[in-house]
Amino acid sequence: MPSPSTYEVGGPSTAAAEGHSLTLLAPGVPVPLSVIKDLCTRMGNLEYGHGQLVKKVIKVSDAEVADRIAIGEIGLRVFAVEGHIQQLQTLVSEMSSRDGTLMQCILRMDKRLADLKRRPPRP
Repeated sequence: MPSPSTYEVGGPSTAAAEGHSLTLLAPGVPVPLSVIKDLCTRMGNLEYGHGQLVKKVIKVSDAEVADRIAIGEIGLRVFAVEGHIQQLQTLVSEMSSRDGTLMQCILRMDKRLADLKRRPPRP
């Protein structure tokens, strides 16, 4: 029989359903109570750390979703601005075409005015 501070691992489990099971140790190996307590503490710390990590992952996931929504809204605004830019480009192109036509008219008027100035006056 093991001493009160040592337990033998490998027999039927007496741990509560929510407690820590140390069935991974080799059967028949005596394990001091301090080792079991240390392992239980470490397991508890790991479980706590895991819980904290899960919370952080959830926060990051929520932040990523919020970022995606913001990016989606920005995307819609960019699309709208691109539409306005395209309309402005069309207007500038039309104005440029009209400007060219207007310049041709001005040049013809200048030529005609020069022709009229070169004509001798009528009696």
